[in-house]
Amino acid sequence: MKIKPLDVASIRSCLPLLFIASPLLAPLSSVNAAVQLPEVLVTSSRIEQRQTETLLHSTVITAEMIKHSQQPDLPSLLRAEAGIQITQAGGIGSATGFFMRGAATRQTLVLVDGVPIMKQDATGTVSIEHLMLAEIDRIEIVRGNVSSIYGSGAVGGVIQIFTRRPSQKPTTSVSAEFGSRMSYSSAVSIRGASEDVRYALSASALGTDGISAINNRQLSTGNPDPDGYTNLSASGSIAKVWSVDQEIGIRFTQSQGRFSFDSRFDRPTDAHTGKTNISLVSLFSDNRISEKWRSSLNFSEAIDRNSNRYQTAFPVSDRYKTQTQLADWLNRIDLSDELRATAGLSYQRQSLVADDGYGGLSDFSRNVWSAQAGLEYADKDGHSVQLNGRHDDTQGNASASTGLFGYGYRVNEKIKLIASTSTGFSAPPLGYLYGQYGNPSLRPEYSRSTDLGAQISLSALELRLTWFDARIRDQIEYSNGFKNIRSARNDGIEMSGQFSLSDWSIRPSLTIQNPIDADTGQRLARRARELASVSAVRSFGPWTVNVSVSYSGTRFDGGNQLGAYTLAGLSGSYKVSNEWSLISRVDNVFDERYQSVYGYNQLPRTIFVGLRWQQ
Repeated sequence: MKIKPLDVASIRSCLPLLFIASPLLAPLSSVNAAVQLPEVLVTSSRIEQRQTETLLHSTVITAEMIKHSQQPDLPSLLRAEAGIQITQAGGIGSATGFFMRGAATRQTLVLVDGVPIMKQDATGTVSIEHLMLAEIDRIEIVRGNVSSIYGSGAVGGVIQIFTRRPSQKPTTSVSAEFGSRMSYSSAVSIRGASEDVRYALSASALGTDGISAINNRQLSTGNPDPDGYTNLSASGSIAKVWSVDQEIGIRFTQSQGRFSFDSRFDRPTDAHTGKTNISLVSLFSDNRISEKWRSSLNFSEAIDRNSNRYQTAFPVSDRYKTQTQLADWLNRIDLSDELRATAGLSYQRQSLVADDGYGGLSDFSRNVWSAQAGLEYADKDGHSVQLNGRHDDTQGNASASTGLFGYGYRVNEKIKLIASTSTGFSAPPLGYLYGQYGNPSLRPEYSRSTDLGAQISLSALELRLTWFDARIRDQIEYSNGFKNIRSARNDGIEMSGQFSLSDWSIRPSLTIQNPIDADTGQRLARRARELASVSAVRSFGPWTVNVSVSYSGTRFDGGNQLGAYTLAGLSGSYKVSNEWSLISRVDNVFDERYQSVYGYNQLPRTIFVGLRWQQ
């Protein structure tokens, strides 16, 4: 077996983007404003940590960053993050997948308020294309294998989404915008607190006539009509603080997306429509049992309903429903000033109900029992250690025990060296096991990962550099049915950071990787070897400006090469008064023609203008 190493050409291909950013990186001595860094995250260990303390490569997208980006949906925001690559079969609302460090969508865990939302059907995907940013308050991203903390599906990492949270001060905001291709969006949010009750409620609507998803130059038989999309979403929470550090509450999220789509096997007169409903509800209780012991209990349910209508010579409809019911009990204990522990139990009931439209009805379910524990140590001499272990017992499939060991050493106030190694697994979805093309003999995918890195902290700079090596065996692929047919490997370097320069807040990222089939040495489908991005935000007077540039290298899809591309974005706002702001955004400024899936178009230049009111 021959593994192709990272080569100089991969690094050279990213130099144009780095050249663009170099004037920003060079004169750090001229920095005159401290960078505003996120203070705390919880996803990397399930214990509250400052971002500079975590041993895993983690980033936080704050509400302020989401606001400045002015992006409407989750995929548009995530494509600028280190190590994440988005694929879409058309414009907004079209079928979407993503890779994190080369791991497939089903190998990366997506949580909404702690609830997993992966589909159990034969796609094994996550409906991130229907998650609107108007409902999202914060996103935490952990890269690399964290199965020992979160269980199955966290081989590539975790993306945790936090919906709008209550605020101490009553806040109301309303926004509306209009743009190219009869696009529109509107949102309203109300948040606040009244004595011991905290509340948040938000709702949004979005629509567009869209573009033709199919590329008729490559797939000439497809229907060239525009494929539109509409979305209605809402989220909310209410909690009662009945004593100091004692809280009980409920959260919900609802999203309905309606879309038109094209198939590569279509005739010019074929037209297809679909609808996806995502519904999440969670009852939670956070309690301080004693001065050193905190406990949280969550009962949650996530439902993803998808139905499609295929208007062909012989019309047919299908329906799929994935349901996950979760009970999770987590405890955090301060053993000393230097040592903290976590311990928890969880239970999941996963189910799939499907109607393939041809008389094939199915109803499958399984139970997953899990136990996990962790230790986190940090002393005054600069040493830090993270240990995690977990056991998952998946009904009808193999059980798995996984672990993680991380070590960090702070050389001085500016440099911290970090290393970690971990094992993980990913259980096949129910549709892979028992669906129309299922294989009940499928084994889970097992992984082993190693990270080496450094964190650089200056007065106005935070930079994380990581070398990673991830290996997966018994990887599941479709070849006349689902089979464990190969192993995969990805190694590379990753960089993310944030700094301030001359009143600009700048976030660069860079990934150079080698995602391959470890048996053949061939690159994995649709994965780029080079990914890079940089965004810069500045406020001056009533103006706020956000500039972004992202780059993706070449990819291969079914024997076809997809060209490299660079996308530029520009957004801004003008504060007319204390409450009113004018907003505008241009996506794909230079009208780049590119593809993330062979045979499918991506959005050309798109322009939006609108108003925002906040009190």
